[in-house]
Amino acid sequence: MSMFSYCTERLHLSEHEAFLRIAVARAARKHPVLLSMLEDGRLHLSAIAKLAPVLTESNRDELLTQAMHKTKKKILEFVAKVAPKADDAGTMRKLPPPREPSKPAALGQLRPEVCSVAVATASSTSDAVAMCPAPVKPAVVEPLAPSRYGVHFTASTELHEKLERLSDLMPGADLASVIEAAVTLKLERLEAKRFGKAKKPSKNLEQADTSPGSRYISAPVKRGVYERDGGQCTVVGKNGRRCTARKDLEYHHHDPHGRGGNRSAANISLMCTTHNQLLAERDFGKGVMDPYRRSGVSVSEPSPVYYVPADGCCDLLGLDQVGRAHERLCLAEVPATATSG
Repeated sequence: MSMFSYCTERLHLSEHEAFLRIAVARAARKHPVLLSMLEDGRLHLSAIAKLAPVLTESNRDELLTQAMHKTKKKILEFVAKVAPKADDAGTMRKLPPPREPSKPAALGQLRPEVCSVAVATASSTSDAVAMCPAPVKPAVVEPLAPSRYGVHFTASTELHEKLERLSDLMPGADLASVIEAAVTLKLERLEAKRFGKAKKPSKNLEQADTSPGSRYISAPVKRGVYERDGGQCTVVGKNGRRCTARKDLEYHHHDPHGRGGNRSAANISLMCTTHNQLLAERDFGKGVMDPYRRSGVSVSEPSPVYYVPADGCCDLLGLDQVGRAHERLCLAEVPATATSG
């Protein structure tokens, strides 16, 4: 019996779990320090498995020091720096059509989020397969070398046609340049709308209208707050750690607009959706804010999306346990403060 079979059949590990443990055991033969670093949490299994092929006695100390407490994404960047790969050729190819379901569903295919229910209620396996479409493979972003990445994803017919049309308008540009141009244009538009970014601002912060009475935050104030706060949630927990969220950012009024707060940069900070909702509950009460959550079909207001920001936002708030799904970061404790810069 092979070691892989022993891990999966006797220890009942998944294939991936077995692969990681075997890879780590083999790497530890050459570099015993890996076991102690795994034991005390400085490295995780995925980190060791990714580092093992490029780890040598000459680079071991430096590479392991850099890799401590890093995510898998960061580890892959370290590996790409040590062992860079050649650039991927920009190509587009047609994939074979998806396999037809063995039995057509009477009511059509269901959305992926309800497939688990469909599987549980379907009368047979073939019914469940027919009701649930095959999952789309996620996009892959692979570090190839410092400052270079390989990006692989499945595009729709519409996107393929748009890329070809854009390529026709950019003669001589390769596929990467075409995509970068499109992404840059979209990014500029979204950042201008969300954060007031502009190449040539028409007004500065001193000229912005910051009087109370309107919820509208002027572009100069949005831009100034975003730059001051570094594009990151400003909530700081009692342990001194700042929330690392950089997505789904919102503008939070320290003196709420509903109580006459103005629209000046001094009264506004960036916060992730979760922390903004938390402080809104502190200011107005949970009962007032509950209707703004999507808890039923009668709610017409769009509700915020709740997520756990990277690096343990629960630790920031000192939460000991997670409550209901829509409260999992919101009700245990108000954060200590919010930074101003």
